[in-house]
Amino acid sequence: MSENCPEGRSKRQKIEDSSKHSIIVSNNQPNVAYEDSGIKLTTVVALPASENIDCVSLSTILSSENLIEMVQFNYMVELEFLMTNLPKSKQKIIPTTIVHGLSGESEKYLKDEAKLFKNVKLISPRLPIPYGTHHTKAMLLFYANSTMRLIIHTANAIRRDWANKTQGVYMSPFLLKKRNIASSSEFESDFMEYLESYGDKLNIIRNKVKEYDFSTIKAILIASIPGYHVNEKLELFGHMRLRNILNRVTVPLSCKLDSTIICQFSSIGSLGKDEKWLIEEFAESLKYAKNQNQCSEPDIKLVYPTVENVSNSLEGWAAGNSLPFDHKNYLNQKHYMQKYLHKWKAIEAGRDRAMPHIKTYSRMTMIPNSNNNNLESSAEIAWLLLTSSNLSKAAWGALQKKDKQLMIRSYELGILTFPELFQNDEYTSVMLNSTPQNLKPLLPSFNSPSKSTSSKKRNRPEEKNTLIIPIRLPYDLPLTPYNFKDGDECWTWNIPRTETDCLGLKKF
Repeated sequence: MSENCPEGRSKRQKIEDSSKHSIIVSNNQPNVAYEDSGIKLTTVVALPASENIDCVSLSTILSSENLIEMVQFNYMVELEFLMTNLPKSKQKIIPTTIVHGLSGESEKYLKDEAKLFKNVKLISPRLPIPYGTHHTKAMLLFYANSTMRLIIHTANAIRRDWANKTQGVYMSPFLLKKRNIASSSEFESDFMEYLESYGDKLNIIRNKVKEYDFSTIKAILIASIPGYHVNEKLELFGHMRLRNILNRVTVPLSCKLDSTIICQFSSIGSLGKDEKWLIEEFAESLKYAKNQNQCSEPDIKLVYPTVENVSNSLEGWAAGNSLPFDHKNYLNQKHYMQKYLHKWKAIEAGRDRAMPHIKTYSRMTMIPNSNNNNLESSAEIAWLLLTSSNLSKAAWGALQKKDKQLMIRSYELGILTFPELFQNDEYTSVMLNSTPQNLKPLLPSFNSPSKSTSSKKRNRPEEKNTLIIPIRLPYDLPLTPYNFKDGDECWTWNIPRTETDCLGLKKF
């Protein structure tokens, strides 16, 4: 139908409306509105509905009858499991491209599975540097109404990853086809550069993706591509990319004097015999800000499960198979890592027994709770990165040749979000953490009597309204440090556990 006819315009208008982030004004605070960041936790099947509020499952993501094609990027893939999350009528029809990281017997099994799905094409990308992996987790979903959605997440395409683990998902708005094919946005340029790293195998996909408008995405792409990156490409990938982008981000006033950088992950690589890479290189990148010279030095904290966390989890010791920290590496690194380590604790967050496979990196300042007892139960977030990247040189890259070269082993993908991306002429934006009990948080100032009795002052024309972007953090605040004197032990996956877990099992 022609766009010039009224029916055509009406149809496109409906699609355009669905492609935008919606701003919802608070019922209780007329000068406060909320906007969805696109970041969700995944549903944990063993938990009650009260702890799965505003969460998504794989079947929810793939359930649309309007889905006509998909591209899956992942490390591990169980093909039958993945395809059964599509509508039954679509499972052996929808053209599906799977870019995976399997090799050896696992890849052979995947190829055997694919023989049952004539609509599936498998692609195994080249990994030029030893010990690298294709670790990216993303989806491109194409729909019958000529829209596309980009999903960036943290879960392997296997049953156990979508069952009882803590995972994160970023869901873009529905992207429209461009009116002008030559137009572009920063996000599109970055994503196209990432796709180009796969070479000719993804030419058709790249050309299809070019047709869509990414300008409605309020996030920045942070990717890792295997290789030796120099000159103008030094700051395009890995932690140098994050450093480059954070150098454009203004840390909010509340975070300038007192902030914490929290790194939360599901694996730790070989980081070296001292903290040179961890603190002087990687953490240094995370400290960057546009107003860095006005900010005090942030604390660095690492969140990773203890042995007790794993033993008491929904999966027991089996959860530890997805937390692959090598015991020998821990012994070599614990003398400098221990002071930064914090337990997995997520009671308020509703994920205490669901072990993390999610990876988040963020900078925030703690907000004292309403009881004024100095316990920080919430935070204002300066920025947050949801990514496939664990704490490793392979994922983030290591500087070489007097910091003139960045060597990255693996493919990774993540999205960075921060308040400035949501700001407009009407609203000043702020990012706050939310919980299942408090999905629409407020700044403490909005709860104070002085604020509530000064509505006239708040609504002056020259004053902007406040736009709150809630982010459901996967862990509780304040963080809980390891207590090594009381027996806390960092989880490592490759030694026996002779004590029984919560399911009555031992690990040999």
